Amino acid sequence: MQTRNNNTLWLKADNWQAVLEDPEVLPPPIREHLEAENTRTEAWLGGAESRQWILDELKATIRDSDESVPVTEGPYRYWQRFEAGAEHPDFLRQKDHADLELLLSGDQRAADAAYYDVGSADHSPDHQYFAVTEDLQGSERYTLSIFPAGEDQPIETPLTDCRGDFEWSSDSTKLLYTRLDANQRPSSVWCHRLGTAQTADRLVFELDHPGRFIGLGKTSTEAWITIDSHDHQTNQCFLLPSDLESLNPIAVTDWIPDLEYEVEQVGDCLLLRANHQHPDYALFVAPMPTATQNSNPEHWRLLWAPDVGELFSDYEALASHWVLEISHEGCGRYLICEANLETLDIRMSIPLPTTIHDSHIDPLPGHNRDKIRMRYSTPATPPSVLEIDLTTGKQETLKVSAPPNGHDSAHYVVKRHYGVSGDGTRIPLTIVHHRDVTPSPDTPVLLTGYGSYGMSLTPAFSASRRTLLTRGLVHVTAHVRGGMENGHHWYKNGRMAAKDQSFNDFIGAAETLIRDGLTSAGRIVLHGGSAGGLLVGTTVMRRPELFCGVIADVPFVDVLETMLDAELPLTPPEWPEWGNPAESADAYRRLAHYSPTLLVEDRPYPCILATAGLTDPRVTYWEPARWIEALKQKGQGGPFLLYTELHAGHGGPSGRYAGLDDIARIYQAVIQLLDLPKDAPHAL
Repeated sequence: MQTRNNNTLWLKADNWQAVLEDPEVLPPPIREHLEAENTRTEAWLGGAESRQWILDELKATIRDSDESVPVTEGPYRYWQRFEAGAEHPDFLRQKDHADLELLLSGDQRAADAAYYDVGSADHSPDHQYFAVTEDLQGSERYTLSIFPAGEDQPIETPLTDCRGDFEWSSDSTKLLYTRLDANQRPSSVWCHRLGTAQTADRLVFELDHPGRFIGLGKTSTEAWITIDSHDHQTNQCFLLPSDLESLNPIAVTDWIPDLEYEVEQVGDCLLLRANHQHPDYALFVAPMPTATQNSNPEHWRLLWAPDVGELFSDYEALASHWVLEISHEGCGRYLICEANLETLDIRMSIPLPTTIHDSHIDPLPGHNRDKIRMRYSTPATPPSVLEIDLTTGKQETLKVSAPPNGHDSAHYVVKRHYGVSGDGTRIPLTIVHHRDVTPSPDTPVLLTGYGSYGMSLTPAFSASRRTLLTRGLVHVTAHVRGGMENGHHWYKNGRMAAKDQSFNDFIGAAETLIRDGLTSAGRIVLHGGSAGGLLVGTTVMRRPELFCGVIADVPFVDVLETMLDAELPLTPPEWPEWGNPAESADAYRRLAHYSPTLLVEDRPYPCILATAGLTDPRVTYWEPARWIEALKQKGQGGPFLLYTELHAGHGGPSGRYAGLDDIARIYQAVIQLLDLPKDAPHAL
C-alpha cells in the first residue's frame, strides 16, 4: 500500500468553502504558490505571446456572428444570438413579424464579472416572464432572476444558493427550484411564488442522505414536474402536478438499490426506460402511482428490450410517435415507433450517413408535434441540425455549423480500430487523421479517454482539433471500460473492484497503436479531463516509458484523500462509484493502489501538465496541485507543470473567446512535446 504524502496537505485552504464564493480570500501562501506555478508553466511554454498564432487560428474557427435555429412555441419564435465579438449569447424572441425582443443580454449581465455562466434560461408558459440562473464565480452556486419578458430589471430580489435548474408552473405564477446546502450539495427543492420573498418559499422535498443528488424535469405532456433523487447507481422519481397547486410529491417507486429509470406520461400510464431485469435498459408500461400506492417494478409490464449487445440509451414519447435511441460503441441509431402501449410497432428507422458519429435529439416544446430535431456530427463532418418528420421520415437540414475559416470533410479519415487490453478484451478506438497522413512508427499521437460513471465518449466534430490534425497528428479516443459505450457490463467492469480494467484498457490501447505500427513509444501524448485526468494520471504513473507527455485537465488524481473527506461537495455521493475508504479497508487499499498522488516514485516520468480551477467544486484545485508538487519532490524527468485558473471552476474560463486561451495552452504543449511544425503542411 502506498504511503500518504503529508508534505502536500497544506495546499488545501482551511477556508476552501469561502474560496469557492470569493477567490480573493485564498490564503496568501497558497496563492503565491499557485501564481509561481503559473509563471513557471508559462515560462516553459514560452509565454502567452508565443502561442498567439494558435489563439488566432482557434478564433478563426468561430463564426463571429451566429444564431441558433429558432424554436416556435405559442405565438413566439425563441432563439439565441451571438453578436460580433460577444463572449456570451443574447436570448431573443419575435412574434410574427413584430420587432425583435431582447430577453437577456449575456455580455451585459457578465459585465465586470471575472466569470459568468448561464445555468438555465426559460420563459414562463404564458410568455410574460423570463427566468435565468447565473453563476458569477465558477463554483456552480447560482442565483435565479425573474424578468418581465423584454425588460432588463428583475421583478424581485434574485433567489440565491440555487443549483441552476428550475421548472415553471403551468399557470406561470410559481417556480420550482433546487437549493444547495453549505457543502455545495443540492439538498432540497423549493416552490417560489412570483412577487414574494425567498424567505416565504415553501419546502417541497428534502434529501435525508448526503450521498444523493436532486434533479428537476418535466414530462413531455407537461402535466407533471419530476423530482429525481439519485446517486450513481440508483434513482427514485417523484411527480408533482405541473400547476404546483399540490406540493406533495408522489413517489413513482420506493428507493430500490441499483434500479434506474426515467418516466414519461402516456394517457393514464407511465412509459419508463428502466434497467429492471435488463441491465442495458428496456421499455416498460406502468400504472400511474398515487399518494398511497407506488408503482414498483412488480407492477410493470415489459414492452420492448434491445438486442443483446445494444444499449437502450434514450427515448422521446410524443402523442402520436415514440422515438427510441439504441447505442453501440457510443454511437446511436434511432427507431420511430407507433405510440401504442400494447405492443411496440417499429414504423421505420432514421437513416444516418455513418456509423461513427455523435448524435442526440434536441428537446422541443409540444407533445402533439410530428417532428423532432437532431444534432449530428462526425469527427470529419461539422455539426448540423436536422429536422425529421416522424410520419414520413423526411429530413431537412436547418443549419450546418461549418467553421468560417474553411473545411473539407474529405480531407479527414475517420476509422474504428481495436486495442487489446491485458485480459484480451477488444477496446474500441476512434482514430481521426488527415488524409495526407499515413500512420507509421514516426507518427505523433494524442490519445484521449474517460472511462468513468458510465459516460460514453461519442465521436463528435471539433473545429479546434484541426489545428493539430493539419500538422500531422493522429487523434485517438479509447473507449475504455468504465464508460457505457458497450452497454452496462462495460461500465460495471470498469468501476469499484474492477477499476483497474480502465487503466489496463488505456495502456492496452497505447500498446496496440505501437504494436500495429501506427506510432512508437515516446511519440504519444495523453490527454484527459476530470475523471479522464485520473485515467491518464494513473496510466502514466504505471507506464511512463510509453509516453512523451501528459495533459491532465482538472484531474481527479487525489482520489483516496478526497474520498476520505466527507465535507467535500461530491464525496458522499461518490462513494457508490469509488468506495468509502473510511469504512472499508478494501476500498482504502484499492484507492491507494491507483491514486496518482500516491503512485509517485523516484523514477523518470515524461512531461506532465495539470490544470486546475480555483473555484472548482467538483475536482478541487488542490488535487492537481498536490500531484504536481509530489512529482517535483520525488519524481525524475518532467518537467512537472501546473496551471491554475484563479477565476474559474471545473469548466475553465467562461465565454466563447475567453476559454480559447486554455485550449491554446494545451495545444502549445502538445505541439512542443511532439515537435509539430508551426506552419500546417495539410489543408483544412
